[in-house]
Amino acid sequence: MPHRERSLLVRCAYGAFGVVCVVVGFIGIVTPVMPGFVFLLIALWAFRNSSEPMEQWLLNNRYVGQTLRDWDSGRSMKLRTKIIALCMIWAAISATCYKIAKSAPIYIKQVDWTMPKWIPLTILVGTVIWLTDYLRRVPLSGATQTPEKL
Repeated sequence: MPHRERSLLVRCAYGAFGVVCVVVGFIGIVTPVMPGFVFLLIALWAFRNSSEPMEQWLLNNRYVGQTLRDWDSGRSMKLRTKIIALCMIWAAISATCYKIAKSAPIYIKQVDWTMPKWIPLTILVGTVIWLTDYLRRVPLSGATQTPEKL
């Protein structure tokens, strides 16, 4: 639905939600604690439903605009973006697995149960394998993109 066909209250709500997602997205880009790109995609959706100038601002942003435009136009990514994403994902999950492996057993007080370490480790390894396979399947933006152009 175009921007102008929504009520002012609904557009303001989408806009406020978009601004929150942009802030969380940029925090996520800088820190390895949470994913940033997902929140920026949500912000793009929210701005698309609220304000064309905000949508254009995000799409033309010097840091994330090109990546958002590539994803928005054809669900594709540049090879460099894929490599950075994979390196960050593997580094974060590897560090988490190391921390879990070196820590004390995971005790859940509410049910008086000690969780075996293999459970969270298996979930993390499965997650990193799934994300790697997913990113491998995302098409490259630009038909002539090769590893030499990094």
